[in-house]
Amino acid sequence: MSSKQEQKLRQSILKYNTEMLKLKEDLVYSEEANIRYNKLVVKKAICKKALEETKTPFLERLLKKFSHNKEKKLICDYFKS
Repeated sequence: MSSKQEQKLRQSILKYNTEMLKLKEDLVYSEEANIRYNKLVVKKAICKKALEETKTPFLERLLKKFSHNKEKKLICDYFKS
């Protein structure tokens, strides 16, 4: 992945962080803010996962793509334990 795409992912993560910080104050009072916050958490996790995948070598990504054990992605795959 090119450095422009990496930079774009980093900017998206920062944007989601700032939006989450703005919503954090209203989480107790507003259900809409709570829903929006949860959506931002998922989007941020997806961007982080994509950024991690850019750091893997090309050959490893290619082998992973063509491997026979294609498993479904779960939402917990986007979060580190």
